[in-house]
Amino acid sequence: MSELLFGNCSLADVDASGALRFIADGLVHVRDDRIVFAGPRAQGQHLTQRLELLDMESMLVTPGLIDCHTHLIYAGDRLGDLLAQRDPDDPSRDRFESGGILATVDATNQASRASLATLARSRIDQMADHGVTTVEVKSGYGLSMEGERRLLEIARSLSGYRGIEVITSFLGAHALPTAYASRPADYIALLTKEVMPTLAAEGLIDMVDCFIDPEGFSASIVTPYLERASELGLPIRAHVDQFGAAGGGELALSFGARSIDHIEHLSSAALATARGSGTVAVLLPFAYLHKSLTSIPPIMGLRDNQVPMAVATDLNPGTSPTASLLLAAYLSVTLYGLRPVEAFAGITRRAAEALGLSDRGRLDPGCRADLVAWEVGHPYELVASVFDRRAHRLG
Repeated sequence: MSELLFGNCSLADVDASGALRFIADGLVHVRDDRIVFAGPRAQGQHLTQRLELLDMESMLVTPGLIDCHTHLIYAGDRLGDLLAQRDPDDPSRDRFESGGILATVDATNQASRASLATLARSRIDQMADHGVTTVEVKSGYGLSMEGERRLLEIARSLSGYRGIEVITSFLGAHALPTAYASRPADYIALLTKEVMPTLAAEGLIDMVDCFIDPEGFSASIVTPYLERASELGLPIRAHVDQFGAAGGGELALSFGARSIDHIEHLSSAALATARGSGTVAVLLPFAYLHKSLTSIPPIMGLRDNQVPMAVATDLNPGTSPTASLLLAAYLSVTLYGLRPVEAFAGITRRAAEALGLSDRGRLDPGCRADLVAWEVGHPYELVASVFDRRAHRLG
């Protein structure tokens, strides 16, 4: 049995109602990588009589951050897409990859397993340096049995690197591969009948995701895919209504989705359905910024319907080339109008809820001791500034 006692620190997390819990003079007692006590020093004074106090030098201790929506494993850059959007006459445009998701699929399928893992570890290094202790990783850049299997196997192999746990999502319904052009129903049938059940049986899938959008799959086409996920007992998440209304929110909610992500064009009917459902709205403001979108998610409607909001990077080469969860949180405040407490909750407690993880994202007894310390005085400094904040992992 190992025990640690951290003191001379402030503590911060968010309670179930979304209120900030901030303790200016706190102690954290950890036993066997679980939190036993986290609270005011005065209430834990007895612990100092039998345990050596580890001096945190007045730093702020928070739960480890959780990036609940990433496309971490890929090759290529897609800078050509950005140039086409911003400066189509740039003579260097042809040096870079373009062509949307399928360009990344081609680059990823051509890359070796070792190179993909090396690239992914470099991105995890950035996440770990900035306080992330759990990351969700999607497939979706393989779009075939072997391509999707390889990505999920790499994701599994990365879990534990830099102390970060990886949660996998099968995103076979990400885009329509060239071989199935104009045959989306046939491709969904392949995923439904062969790919998803096989990879689930191999233990590679924690959750299932899909892209329901005018630029993705229609709600009617993707319904069998979600039905099969439900039959297999796999939790559902969904990219919905990012570039236009597609009924994605309504469909995902009808299947009890853990989260609905992007949601720039979520309908009022879906908002009403989400109330009390337990589904988390995942906000991805860097993609909104990078793509110069003009409709933000319905933040007031989410608040009015008491829908919890998480925030994530959406790390990918085409629409959100960043591994900085703190930057995403900052943008959720400045672009979307989230309150700082909502943004802080969005990268801790609410992000854990979006992944169905009840043992992290807060400082409650029994939770994993995924603790990080920051050289700041208050948690709002993490989400309301763009300074390069470096985290110190505890334990």
